[in-house]
Amino acid sequence: MKKAKLRTGGQILLVPTRDLRENPLRPRIYYNDSRTDELIRSVAVSGIVEPLTVSAAENGTYVIVSGERRYRAAKALGYPFVPCVLLESDAEQLLFTGLSNQLTHDPLSYFEIALCYEKLRDCFGLTYEQTAERLGVSAVEVLSKVRLMQIPPRLRKKILEHGLSESYAAILLRHTDSEKETLLNRIIQERLSLSEARSASAQMLQGTAESRANIKTYYKDITVFVNTIDRACAAMAQGGVDAAVEKTEDDREVTYRIVIRKAAANV
Repeated sequence: MKKAKLRTGGQILLVPTRDLRENPLRPRIYYNDSRTDELIRSVAVSGIVEPLTVSAAENGTYVIVSGERRYRAAKALGYPFVPCVLLESDAEQLLFTGLSNQLTHDPLSYFEIALCYEKLRDCFGLTYEQTAERLGVSAVEVLSKVRLMQIPPRLRKKILEHGLSESYAAILLRHTDSEKETLLNRIIQERLSLSEARSASAQMLQGTAESRANIKTYYKDITVFVNTIDRACAAMAQGGVDAAVEKTEDDREVTYRIVIRKAAANV
């Protein structure tokens, strides 16, 4: 089939599976394997009931706007053709269409929504306010989601695998990456409730603050050691010890060079 005919038909088209490409701007990142296996079994029995929506791309290929799960099922089953409906959309509209479709039919995880917001901003130069307006959500919602991207990818996957809500993820944002992982492991292993997770987070933050305070106290105590060395040098001089003391100091360190000469042996 030529692309021109596909553009003007308006009917359901049979597109070669090899010519279909996943949308590089797709919001979906994590796929539930059990749901995919279930869909494969369904497609094997009933075929693809609802056509995919696609947009014409270069070199006779087509980008999937919606229906990636159905495409994966058809590919797994070795289907040579897939029923599709052609849309004429630019890259930005493809992303919005794909997001709207998945929000309606197959809800995205909060991390995937956050990533989609970032893609809209970075790829199309939209502000968070413009993104919110286009998607019909509040700017606060967009900002709160985007903040979740501060969580490392491996931890995001782990959070979703254990079915933790967005509220749990938000708790981790107050911590360093290593602390995030430690707290997340505790939440999972001890099956902490949301209130227990918040308490564990507060305790960890308090412990971190105390550790930092102790470090500051340690550095302040260096003055005591410096004074002790100075008094020892003065005591040697007063006691008639033949010693040469050189002391240099800057913002980073205090350096001593002490040379003590032995008494000459009696002949």
